Amino acid sequence: MSWKEDNDCCSWDGVTCDKVTGHVIDLDLSCSWLYGNIPSNSSVFFLPQLQKLNLAFNNFDYSQISSNFGQLISLTHLNLSASNFNGSIPSEISHLSNLVSLDISSVFDVYPIIYHYYYENPPVSIERLVFERLVQNLTLLKTLALNHVDMSTIIPNSLMNLSSSLTSLSICYSILQGNFPTQIFRLPNLQILRLRGNFNLTGSFPKVNWSSPLKSLDVTDISFSKQFPNSIGNLLSLRELYLENCTMMGSIPTSFGNLTQLTYLSLGYNKFSGEMSSFLSNFVQLRFLDMSFNSFSGQIPFFFSNLTQLSHLDLSSNQLIGPIPSHVNVLQNLVVISLNNNSLNGTIPSWLFTLPLLESVDLSENQLTGHIDQFRSKSLNYLYLDGNALTGSISTSIFEQVNLTFLALSQTI
Repeated sequence: MSWKEDNDCCSWDGVTCDKVTGHVIDLDLSCSWLYGNIPSNSSVFFLPQLQKLNLAFNNFDYSQISSNFGQLISLTHLNLSASNFNGSIPSEISHLSNLVSLDISSVFDVYPIIYHYYYENPPVSIERLVFERLVQNLTLLKTLALNHVDMSTIIPNSLMNLSSSLTSLSICYSILQGNFPTQIFRLPNLQILRLRGNFNLTGSFPKVNWSSPLKSLDVTDISFSKQFPNSIGNLLSLRELYLENCTMMGSIPTSFGNLTQLTYLSLGYNKFSGEMSSFLSNFVQLRFLDMSFNSFSGQIPFFFSNLTQLSHLDLSSNQLIGPIPSHVNVLQNLVVISLNNNSLNGTIPSWLFTLPLLESVDLSENQLTGHIDQFRSKSLNYLYLDGNALTGSISTSIFEQVNLTFLALSQTI
């Protein structure tokens, strides 16, 4: 609405000008309902002083990324993500040697959109020579995101030429294949590394001298070395660790307990075994814990009561035994609890349905007995109790669960 011809363009929404020269230096047109291709004579390509350009979340109707972006040699930030481009990334992008941040992801952020798998073929690709020129020329680069970009022709070792200034590298669901270079884990400034969904990628963690400022590490769906090295305990800044479906096995080293800053830990779909180690009690800031589809055994340990910030707890499909312990009732922030497909026995504790924020409970396929007690939770949406040995009548308080949308009680006797 502010883009009117009789007004100074520096007053328009999304436009920032240099206060001295008056040149346009920042153009943020993200989420602007732009549609169609960008013509070669577009005025955006005639802004030589432009430093930041954001065209994310538009719809360019699967048109090619224009080679004219390479004319904007003053650019330090370029974001073309989630805007329906198609075809190969032009080699002219590698001319932008002042770039500090480059995002040409076909999806803006894979995490809210995709949980585990993403099947569609990437509409945008980057050829090997273009990528090699890019990493060679963009020596100032700190952030690089190529999520859901076809990188199938790229040799992973070429990533070793990325700038040592790199703080964030995100190349999820990009058909990258081969062996991921271990040296990338040692980049001195790297804080975010996301490789999720590259199913034909292999790799291993550094076994010694691994000191890194990493805060978020995601290697989900990558075939990694079979066991954790003790060096994992050196990542003292780590807050998020995603390790689903990585073919890892064995016990978790005690050095893992050093990661006391963790807020998100996902170890699901591996072959970890043994009892759950007491070092988990160190993770007092943890909000999300997924250890599902492993071979953890024994009882649910007492130290879970330390994890008072937990909102999501998934221990499903393991070999856990014994009753659901009463000390779990201190987890007043729980929204989701999944303990299904274990060998838990005893009764369903009445306190479970008093947790104030609880929305989803899955206790199916266990050996739980007794009757279902009073339902006091008003936030419950999903309740799975099927595949147990429950008896008796169902409390009429079930009808007070106004938010309940799914209830499974089949094969409970």
